Amino acid sequence: MARKVLKQYKIVEVPTDLRKICEGEGLEYMELDDPEAVDGMLMELEDGTRVAMVNKAKAYVRGRFTLAHELGHIFLRHDKRDFYDAEAVREYGEDMPESAKPPWEQEADAFAAELLIPMEQLKKYQAELKNPEKVAGIFQVSRPAMAIAIANFFGSARNFR
Repeated sequence: MARKVLKQYKIVEVPTDLRKICEGEGLEYMELDDPEAVDGMLMELEDGTRVAMVNKAKAYVRGRFTLAHELGHIFLRHDKRDFYDAEAVREYGEDMPESAKPPWEQEADAFAAELLIPMEQLKKYQAELKNPEKVAGIFQVSRPAMAIAIANFFGSARNFR
């Protein structure tokens, strides 16, 4: 689905332009600058305006991933009633292991990863993959997200740490 979205919005370069996707989906794009607020999110205001937010006061790459994840819920047509188990969230906090997440959350994570690190784009940077931090900067994703993408695409990230 992420590849379909990239094609639909004619996004062929990295970093993925989330603003273009949000605006194309009728979402008002905003950047927050509040260290106390969330990393990123989608919300609907009382007047019906749908807003996509990324918080620049926090790790920008985390906000981009959060927003891409939330877009995944839209494109994958997840039901609004699909939420984390509140007890599990309290138990694990932000470090919830992937295996403990409900299937729709794992699916949204996979969507976000492919949206932000399209494998077709990653191929263009093969010569630079021994420096995942540099490539992560190019894609505007976290180093761990890039390491996972490299591992998924090339079978093992051991040589890229």
